[in-house]
Amino acid sequence: MHYSVIVNPVAGGGNAKTVWEQVAPLITNHGDTYTVTFTKRPGHATRLGAQLARQLRDQSGQAVLVVGGDGTFNQTLNGLMTNGIPEEERVPLAYIPSGSGNDFARGFGLSENPTKAMQQVLSATHPTRVTIGEYNEAIKHEHRYFLNNVGIGFDAAIVSRTNASQSKKKLNRFKLGSFAYLANAISVLYNITSFPLSVDSGHFHDHYQNAMIVIASNHPYIGGGFKVAPEMSLFNDEVELVVAERHNWVLTLWECLQLARGKLSKSRFAHVYRGKRLHYSTTSLEFGQYDGEEMGNRFVDLTISTDHYPFWADRHQE
Repeated sequence: MHYSVIVNPVAGGGNAKTVWEQVAPLITNHGDTYTVTFTKRPGHATRLGAQLARQLRDQSGQAVLVVGGDGTFNQTLNGLMTNGIPEEERVPLAYIPSGSGNDFARGFGLSENPTKAMQQVLSATHPTRVTIGEYNEAIKHEHRYFLNNVGIGFDAAIVSRTNASQSKKKLNRFKLGSFAYLANAISVLYNITSFPLSVDSGHFHDHYQNAMIVIASNHPYIGGGFKVAPEMSLFNDEVELVVAERHNWVLTLWECLQLARGKLSKSRFAHVYRGKRLHYSTTSLEFGQYDGEEMGNRFVDLTISTDHYPFWADRHQE
């Protein structure tokens, strides 16, 4: 195999660069080859992915390897998907998780230990087909793909506040980046307001006046290991939307605790939709995020659907 490697040297508070130096010799020791490019600015991985998609289209013995966090992985995926290449001609995508959340690794069964994850990549003999999410945003005419989740409201506000704080960078140094999300959840909970939300699942059309948590998930994990959709899988051709409304302080705090415990979707206060296509919209400005990438504060009109991508790793070896 030849690996076209994309490294985000600042991911995980600089951890990704160290991880790459640790795993690079394993590639050559295995008898494989690589070329490596370090990202230089936000969004650079998307441009690199688009270039590689064109160069490596329908070539055997090639894979794109990302060393970074879920954000870098997401950007690379979106670059690889920009040219409308048919699924059977897409270059396989591999990943060494070295960010703060690493939720895709958990969802796939990829070790968070870099050496073990690299061994899983090198041990692969064929790509594994995984479900990826796709969203179309009608107001700003955006089209993106996601690996983990898309959220508006509560979780997106946490992402925005965490990315703007210094606590994430400090905690990343000790591989505790996920605690930054938890630390900011309390202040977000105190300040966030509820909002109107309409949901169309194809079978139901529902309206919520006081929505607070709205998360569409491709697999169970969010925020560095919290389970928002315990029954979801990268190998099911569906996405799941969980909606929870704001109530009095006691019930709202209980909902957030259930979210942290991975039990919100089973709560009688949560509303769950599952399918290959879901549509929902707001009539107020709300924070949005996809795979930890900020969408900004905006009106939202989203259609969520599914696609697939070949992933290069042996999930049964760890």
